[in-house]
Amino acid sequence: VHDFRRLPDAGTAPLSSGLRHEIRLATTRREILLNVLGAEALQTRLPQVRIENADPENVGTAIREHLGVTITEQKTWRRPDVGFRHWRDALERIGVLVFQTTRVDVREMRGFSFVEARFPVILLNGGDAHAGRTFSLLHELCHLILHDGGLCLPGDERHAEGADHEVLCNRVAGAALVPAESLRAEPAVRRVSGRENWADEDLAALAREYSVSREAVLRRLLIIGRTTERFYREKRQQYAAEAAAREADNDGGFVPPFRQALNRMGRLYARGILEGFYDGRLSASDLSRHLGLKLKHLADFEEAAYQA
Repeated sequence: VHDFRRLPDAGTAPLSSGLRHEIRLATTRREILLNVLGAEALQTRLPQVRIENADPENVGTAIREHLGVTITEQKTWRRPDVGFRHWRDALERIGVLVFQTTRVDVREMRGFSFVEARFPVILLNGGDAHAGRTFSLLHELCHLILHDGGLCLPGDERHAEGADHEVLCNRVAGAALVPAESLRAEPAVRRVSGRENWADEDLAALAREYSVSREAVLRRLLIIGRTTERFYREKRQQYAAEAAAREADNDGGFVPPFRQALNRMGRLYARGILEGFYDGRLSASDLSRHLGLKLKHLADFEEAAYQA
């Protein structure tokens, strides 16, 4: 596993048993899907764009266009969970498997990817906020384009040379999610040529416009010269403290088993396994085992998997 969580000369850190299990599960599911679909497996169509030595804004635009996500559509979502679902669907449409973990600490892993010609995999931390997962999703897509998948903490600030792939992937992910041209055109941004301090309600409003986090918006404001490094650092610490408090107070809540299963495996994998069952290539017991779901939940699972 290529470990991008640390600088290249810092060595690697051991992986928890939970994370090792999730990585094995992701690779196994990919192999199962390939075996089930065979020659009918969807051809993966990654964006053909150069990331290294390129303008991140142009790369972000190219990725967005390849995925077929417009600013107009994005601004109708208005919620991070809705935004995450749409971005995930967009990647699955081009043949990228997007799985989610359970019970892995976000401080250990926010995103993981491994490169394959057919059905490359992105593994996201299901315990992360939806806005965080969206950023990690685009970050890991950049790693797939660069052909260097690995273990990441997307969004983590680190000072390195411009060729550092974590820095590049962070920058391109931000540009894809919140294009500079669109952000500059926002009324709250257009009214001033430069502003050091931003009110929380203004940052929250901009975050809702793009269904991203306040930190992602603030980072983009810093990049386009609408705030300062000092203010960005202060707010980043505030957001980290708030996230820690939410995590401590979050007791989860009941999620139906079929919904839990679909959230973990994604629609691309789910539909492929269902098609294998309907075509007679899988037995009912195979179906239950590959989905990790009791057959009594199948009707609800199927409806959710094909829901628009």
